[in-house]
Amino acid sequence: MKKLTIIFTLLLCINLYSQDKMGLVQYGHKQSMGLGAPIGVDYNAVLIFNNNHSSYMYAKDSLEGGFVNKSVVIKKDSDNVFVKPMRTSKEGYQVYIELNNQMLTRNKGYSYVKENIPKIDWKILKEKKKIGTFECVKAIGIFRGREYTAWFTKSIPLSYGPWKLQGLPGLILEAYDTNKEVYFYFKSIKYPLDNKIKITKPNPKSDSTDWITLDEYKKLLKNLHEKNIQNGRMIAETYDAVDTTENEIPMKNFFIEAFDE
Repeated sequence: MKKLTIIFTLLLCINLYSQDKMGLVQYGHKQSMGLGAPIGVDYNAVLIFNNNHSSYMYAKDSLEGGFVNKSVVIKKDSDNVFVKPMRTSKEGYQVYIELNNQMLTRNKGYSYVKENIPKIDWKILKEKKKIGTFECVKAIGIFRGREYTAWFTKSIPLSYGPWKLQGLPGLILEAYDTNKEVYFYFKSIKYPLDNKIKITKPNPKSDSTDWITLDEYKKLLKNLHEKNIQNGRMIAETYDAVDTTENEIPMKNFFIEAFDE
């Protein structure tokens, strides 16, 4: 009986220790919608996690050394130059995951969205490579209009990753879509953390800001997409330019999530 009590106590201690373990990954976060290459605005991003919660943040003042509001000139080649905005805020953009209730919440500008943790049908491959000091395994999966490649490590057997990419049997350290128009790359990791950091969920800025559902968010994006196309037509008419919007521009040229496309 005494032996059983000792074993139970040890198991309880191990379990409590594993629950308290926290980690922090620093990524580079690039979104180059419609540019066909990883040449878009490059944000600093961070993923903080423990066994039950994770929070991924980017475009945040504190991650960029202060408030940023500027235009970034991007040269794709000698004939194609683009100007993209780089903006940060005190809150930044955040994706928060709670494994206990399988809920994902995120803020995006003035939208606060709740949804069930998305199920991504990953295919794990045999290919491996080293990222930092970790051996990583390759996986591919399709998620909301894009095919992603993810490199995850079984050394940290938690199913988190950058943004909404998750669900693999290990932490994702690098991920990108086909043309790297969406690109999350590894910078550094601290695991376990010496000091605990509070993992907080997105919080609406005022009582008048309501949480919206994923379906409502889809409608919001589709309306914005239609407005972008209409604005393109108006600009072309104003400058007597060639209207390139006759064939509708795909949603993924504007947004990271293209949903039904």
